[in-house]
Amino acid sequence: MGQLLCYTCVEQSDVALLETCGKYVGTAGPGCHCILPWTSKAGTLSMRLYEHNIHIRSKTKDNVFVNIRLTVHVQVIPGRETSAFYSVEAPLKVIQSYVENCVETKIPLYNLDALFIERGTISQQLKSETDAVIEGYGWDIVSALITEIDPGAAMTEAINSIQKNQRLRVAVVDEAETKKMRRIRAAEAACESRRLAGRGLAEQRKAIVAGLRKSVTEMRQDVPG
Repeated sequence: MGQLLCYTCVEQSDVALLETCGKYVGTAGPGCHCILPWTSKAGTLSMRLYEHNIHIRSKTKDNVFVNIRLTVHVQVIPGRETSAFYSVEAPLKVIQSYVENCVETKIPLYNLDALFIERGTISQQLKSETDAVIEGYGWDIVSALITEIDPGAAMTEAINSIQKNQRLRVAVVDEAETKKMRRIRAAEAACESRRLAGRGLAEQRKAIVAGLRKSVTEMRQDVPG
């Protein structure tokens, strides 16, 4: 019976799909396997993590065209090798289509500034919404990250110019506030100085009046009768 057996080898991190007369009969993990002559290896699936870069051009809510770069990591779900192999012919293309469709519905909801701020939130939404569909094909989106948002050189220059002008305006306002505070403090100091000077003068006058009264009293006491 051993002479009727054939051998097939599967590499590390791969899974082989076996068929008999065109019908799926099982999977084989890494290593060397004995199979019947009428059983063949239909193909193999890598269980490694796939990295797929996707480039999309879309328009924001404030009508700015941006080039979006996404890095998507996908992997065959263990135990779902049959679905991953037989359900779609080109899984990465299918995944890319779903990701592109999802991104193209998200980007127009945000202004350019908000897009930079909310990129993490968008990435999370992208993963959860796309994963719900892709899992049915035996694949799992491990992560989906927006790694680059490029509004183009002209828009980038315009944004930098706006930010520069904003910083200059803030600097001018700060300088004006500083000068204003200096004037206020100087005025307060002058007012306090005058108040103290007035108090000193009043005290002097009181002292003079008191001295005069004392002198008058003494003079009256010295006058006989």
